[in-house]
Amino acid sequence: MNKLLYTVEELFSSNGYLFEQNKKYFNIPLYQRGYKWESKHVNKLLVDIDNFKLSGNKFYCLQNITIVPHDNVFNVIDGQQRLTTLIILLSYLGEKQIVQNKVCFPDNSIRKETNSFLNEIITKNGGIFPQVTWENFIKEFENYDHQDISHIFNAHQVIEKWFQQKEKDGTFKKSDFLDKILKNVKFIINKVEDKTSEEKIFGNLNSKRVPLDGSDLVRAILITDVANEEGKREADIKNIVRVNERRVKIGWELDQINAWWSKNEVKGYFKSFIRAESEKTGKGIKLFKDEKYPINLLFLLFAEKRGEKLLTLELIEKNQGNALGLYKEIIKLHSMLQDWYQDREIYHYLGFLFNNTRKEQLNFTHIFSLWADCDSRITFKLSLKELIKEKIFNNEIPSFENENLNWYNDQQGMLIKTLLLIDIIHSIKTNQSFLPYHAFTKVENDIEHIFPQNPGEVERKKEYIEFINKNVLKDKEKEFNLTNYDENINNEAYLLNVENFIKEQIKEININSIGNLVLLYYSLNRSLGRISYSKKRARVIEYFNEEGKFIQPHTFRVFVRYFLDENEGNKDLEYWTNNDIKSNAKAISKLIDTFFNS
Repeated sequence: MNKLLYTVEELFSSNGYLFEQNKKYFNIPLYQRGYKWESKHVNKLLVDIDNFKLSGNKFYCLQNITIVPHDNVFNVIDGQQRLTTLIILLSYLGEKQIVQNKVCFPDNSIRKETNSFLNEIITKNGGIFPQVTWENFIKEFENYDHQDISHIFNAHQVIEKWFQQKEKDGTFKKSDFLDKILKNVKFIINKVEDKTSEEKIFGNLNSKRVPLDGSDLVRAILITDVANEEGKREADIKNIVRVNERRVKIGWELDQINAWWSKNEVKGYFKSFIRAESEKTGKGIKLFKDEKYPINLLFLLFAEKRGEKLLTLELIEKNQGNALGLYKEIIKLHSMLQDWYQDREIYHYLGFLFNNTRKEQLNFTHIFSLWADCDSRITFKLSLKELIKEKIFNNEIPSFENENLNWYNDQQGMLIKTLLLIDIIHSIKTNQSFLPYHAFTKVENDIEHIFPQNPGEVERKKEYIEFINKNVLKDKEKEFNLTNYDENINNEAYLLNVENFIKEQIKEININSIGNLVLLYYSLNRSLGRISYSKKRARVIEYFNEEGKFIQPHTFRVFVRYFLDENEGNKDLEYWTNNDIKSNAKAISKLIDTFFNS
């Protein structure tokens, strides 16, 4: 299998890439502009490589170069600036022989002087770079007075100055830096075998400036090498046709897979599963961009399945000689994830787990191993329920009916997870819709008190008392007279009476009980204000039924009082009382106990 990644040493050495491909050098075609890197570009490359810390198999990636075979050379379509800079850099570091005549400009043009400058000034063995300014240099060598040569001259001076500064630090060694460049800096080689004109390829690359993504490179490996491995027979016409048909089929299958991963619901759901990261290029850009190429989400999970924290091209290339095995493994993983996505219980359990646990608590490798170890789908689902109990509740289910427990102020994190779990329990019933991926978190919801809590602001206490007068007190003689409220807003004695009235009327109401709390879509919640329970209930039902918008299942059930037994609780739809709060907390306790023990 052809490699995609090559070290700088492999790219330029006499027995490296050019030798393998039976080519002499990298040619910069006439339609290319000359070398134009400025000081800032050269400095950034040096700093980036210097800052790159060696560790295991890690490497610094200079992204891709695009080349087209032409006679006995490779025409460089994209990557001229990086290749030429490396010629200058390696020459400065004493590796002139390895780079001499490896990048050439056309002799039948003005660029022949650029070739001459590279050969006579930059890469010439025993040659010494002139220690003069550019202005003084071209007074002596007028034939070199060209813009691209000026940039090359400047790049060499920048490199020289940078190393002089670095060597003031006694710990810096040129030899270590050189070794890092040769062995730990790599290119992705994009060799284009195409009948299309090179100028058109060049134009496309330079107008769109879209570098190859990791998914493109994986696709190239699979389409090329799987078919080749399956077609290792005599080179007869039938076999050639069969190999081409296989390539078309693989391309079609990969397109179908990518189309599935491109669905917003699929992308949104599986993003929470992913803990692995993409390898980055030397410019800090992700090589596998899942935002633009959704199939990379599958490849990221493939890396995690393999126990890797980083998705790299090297991980793919480790399958040299077994691309068919790699392809089957990716297809099998995709099918398994599709299966999980379509299974009601697995979908909801995993969506809940991955959205409500920290990265260090749970990862895909753990779940995949659990799946592999289970002898049946039922066992896997039971294991996921146990995992929810362990990871969410630390194996200790709270006392939901404890009236002294302040869920809103003291247990808010657990409150949110519990309310979301109740949604999961309702949604795994066969007649219910699957929860959308965004419903596995609180992100689009507020925590709503059904019986409202006492506001802290003095101005809002007036609204709160109006609410109590109208919706709580059935004895109108006990209503608080608000006629002079605004005039007494700074009267401490009056405000004390206000506070005492509120406390007296609601002291028996468990405002911060889990039975009085729900998750409500924030725009709906903030539009309701402090309207009466009956109006709020009607608005929630209208929002769900008539407008067809999503409401967390538990929230809807609470507002329509599905939690009440036939012979229990208040059926009055005008008020929300403490009996409702207690009954709801009791129903929650029973629901979760049944879930974990059934």
